[in-house]
Amino acid sequence: MLKVDDRILTDEQLDAYAELGFIHSIPILSPEEIAHYGGEVEKTCRAIGDRVARLNTLHLFFRWAWDLSTHPRLLDCLEQILGPHIVLKSTRLFYKRSGSGAYVGWHQDGITERLEDPRTPAVWLGLTAATVENGCLRVVPRSHRLGLLDHESSPDVPALPGSRSSPVKNWVQAHGAELSERITTIPPDVDSAFDLVMRPGEMSIHHPVTLHGSNPNLSAEPRIGLSASYSTPELYHGPGPVVWARGEAPARNRFQIIWEPPHTTFAEAVETYCAGDRRMLFAGARAN
Repeated sequence: MLKVDDRILTDEQLDAYAELGFIHSIPILSPEEIAHYGGEVEKTCRAIGDRVARLNTLHLFFRWAWDLSTHPRLLDCLEQILGPHIVLKSTRLFYKRSGSGAYVGWHQDGITERLEDPRTPAVWLGLTAATVENGCLRVVPRSHRLGLLDHESSPDVPALPGSRSSPVKNWVQAHGAELSERITTIPPDVDSAFDLVMRPGEMSIHHPVTLHGSNPNLSAEPRIGLSASYSTPELYHGPGPVVWARGEAPARNRFQIIWEPPHTTFAEAVETYCAGDRRMLFAGARAN
């Protein structure tokens, strides 16, 4: 149980999460941690392949990804929203290269599991600065009040002009430059999109029904960050295993729990990860 003196989020921030559907610019990583995790990301992306744009579930294969997505300060923030018992459902590493056409269409994270409870949020934790120019996360304030909207499968959505898929082996899910799995359309008469401009090592938290997306990276440097989804145990109804990130787990569970981080070597992790299916996206085009 998090002590009052250890709380990171203020009452004003918690009120903003309830009112706006997101909070941002929460300091999580030290400069040393930013350098460490940034180096691990670069090493991992080089080993997996050129033009990597999105890598899913890295925390199940690479120790650094497990440690980053279960960072104590990150979990301290989530405990103020979810309570003392937290499961990590999924992770996604986004690597938007300079000039890449990769973007993320408007979507709601809760659409997959039909979740609208605020205790099933997602976070974005940046390893580089997030700016308007490099395609930072954008959210629609108060859109969590709209309820779940109709989404369509993003492979059916036309890519940005000038984009093309990268045909890299049969385990690459490549469909132009759109990096989310399902997208929707912003309804009329909603608040204008808000750009989550943040410094390296800062984090945002958004409600599962908050509309969000991001634009291509038009800057000279890559934009790199981890997105991860969390839940209270009782609200998780997905098919896959989860990491019990915090709290005491009951003796009996209705879903599979992963208790320990991966212990394989880096080379073994790369080989096992690349042998999987539909975990990777590559962006082969440059933005116009």
